[in-house]
Amino acid sequence: MRNKFLGVPHTITASLSMKLYLLFVPILVFEVFSAPPAIAHMKGMYDTKAEAEKRAAQLKCKGAFQIGNMWMPCATERVLHDALQRQ
Repeated sequence: MRNKFLGVPHTITASLSMKLYLLFVPILVFEVFSAPPAIAHMKGMYDTKAEAEKRAAQLKCKGAFQIGNMWMPCATERVLHDALQRQ
């Protein structure tokens, strides 16, 4: 039987629909169950360098780096990510 709108058999359109479904379901599930990176970053941002350095000491790293007008603990973002993974 042919799809009257596309002029192709129903099995082809159904197969394509299933492939798209299987492609997007994992993406949607991941998005629902993971915090967006921006939210995660906001939790680790501080108004002052001193606050970020205090958190750096808790994470057992040194220094702070600036992003815009906010501060984050550790000398670099890479060092921060490594410190957070060690926790």
